[in-house]
Amino acid sequence: MRITRLLPVLAIIILCIVPAGCFFPGAIEDIDVKQLESIIQKETKLVIIDNRTEFEYSSGHIPGAVNIPQQAFPMLASFLPADKHIPLIFYCSGSS
Repeated sequence: MRITRLLPVLAIIILCIVPAGCFFPGAIEDIDVKQLESIIQKETKLVIIDNRTEFEYSSGHIPGAVNIPQQAFPMLASFLPADKHIPLIFYCSGSS
């Protein structure tokens, strides 16, 4: 009986720890600057999210990027487009 109560809790923990991209092969990938430039030129709808702190963002960012710091992401994620076909590109300082 205790195991049956524990399984849903374990499932939630696993879903919170395992990155979402693991469930959608090819949906998440690293790109370099040249690839980003190409995507920006080709895509008419695109959201670029700067995942750095507000201070880092204010010191310089990709034009048009939206600042959603990692610690604020749960509160600000609702501002992302409802259309799940719009590409989202995240960038950070590499340390977060």
